[in-house]
Amino acid sequence: MGQIRLPAGGLANLRRAIEENAGSSAVPALREAGRRLASDAQAVITQNCGGQLPTLPMTRFWDELERYFSEAGWGSIEHERVNGAIGALVTSEWAEVDSSDSRDFPSCHITTGLLAELLSEAVGQPVAVLQVQCISRGDSVCRFLFGSPTTLLSIHQRLAHSDTLENALSAFA
Repeated sequence: MGQIRLPAGGLANLRRAIEENAGSSAVPALREAGRRLASDAQAVITQNCGGQLPTLPMTRFWDELERYFSEAGWGSIEHERVNGAIGALVTSEWAEVDSSDSRDFPSCHITTGLLAELLSEAVGQPVAVLQVQCISRGDSVCRFLFGSPTTLLSIHQRLAHSDTLENALSAFA
């Protein structure tokens, strides 16, 4: 499948327009859009590797994922291992970000859906993604945690009850 390129800021503008017009259904709709984009990302990665995602060694997958996002114009992203149950993907420049925004919460919903679907395909089981830092919120990076749905739900609940990220993560160390 061919690709289209959006101008810089295009994805952030698209996200903002949907949020402004879709109200409370915007976040689930944006995440679903991201999930649907994952099949295109998967096709590019498997074509580059010559194999299906679940059969790729994880180090190769991370390299190819970083390559995909960079070449597709999303930005650079790096994989970090947080602990045995949780990983993170971190970027300081991302296509879905609008650094002129002053958001109260992380807002890269398309990315969250795309990563959840793509990572689930890569490991052959459900993977949840939770954005815990966002440049649009004033953070220095966007940080996406990933792990089992149960683990990420627990982290989300701890953060929602004003726990710090460090404390929430230490429960799974």
